[in-house]
Amino acid sequence: MSTLTLDRFLKLEETKPASEYACGEAFQKPMPTGPHSAIQLFLGVVLYHFLERAGIGRAFPELRCIFGQPGHERTYVPDLVVVGSQHLPVRRHLLAPPDLAIEILSPDQDWPHFLDKIQFYLLHGVRLVWVFDPATSTVTIEAPGQEGRILRPGDTLDGGEVLPGFSVPVADIFAQIEG
Repeated sequence: MSTLTLDRFLKLEETKPASEYACGEAFQKPMPTGPHSAIQLFLGVVLYHFLERAGIGRAFPELRCIFGQPGHERTYVPDLVVVGSQHLPVRRHLLAPPDLAIEILSPDQDWPHFLDKIQFYLLHGVRLVWVFDPATSTVTIEAPGQEGRILRPGDTLDGGEVLPGFSVPVADIFAQIEG
């Protein structure tokens, strides 16, 4: 049985929700839920305003990112990404790792595939990963070579070295799913 190549994958018809490509296989992302969409929109707006003022990059929802070692590239579609000015403008796809990848968990998330994706991000140039879990109202912060951190309502999410000066209360993020 032959595996799917990246070139063949990129010629396939787009799916909704988007499909991703890793290790010769295509995987369709889970369908977003109401809480997922509310968090994604809120973060997109907050990041847009911050980045507009800071002038250090742009935020994109559902942007296809193609990166990895030559011949072993993967294509992922994070829920949101921040792309530094050095990689702008972005045309059809981002052909580099994003500076920040944001993932929002869905109830039917495929855990082995999801954990592999996060590991790939951290090993291939993504400088910061935020994983939001609407079910537990937690944010997991991951960065290459650092121990992960978990934030809860009462904590403040900051952008570290990737987004210096950015902060938002975790409670404000998860308040979006209440109404």
